[in-house]
Amino acid sequence: MVLNLRPKCANPSCAASFDWLAGGKLFRFPREHQEHLSMDGRDASTNGSHPIGHFWLCERCSNVYTLHYEPGRGVAILPLWPELPAAKDNMHLPAF
Repeated sequence: MVLNLRPKCANPSCAASFDWLAGGKLFRFPREHQEHLSMDGRDASTNGSHPIGHFWLCERCSNVYTLHYEPGRGVAILPLWPELPAAKDNMHLPAF
């Protein structure tokens, strides 16, 4: 089990270190059952830990992305705005 002692932005492409004063957005999601098992396979919730995961997007990433939890898949990073459809080739723009 690897502990993240230097929390960073949840966006894998961003290297921003956690700094609450710098802004951003904090998320809480349930952990998958396998994520909160101890090293010996016992339920870690019996030793004081809880099945909630905390994730942070830095200010810059939180303006573009959000985090979404999907049961069975975990946490996914998604764009805030869906992509716009491609313009039609025969589109005519009037001239002024």
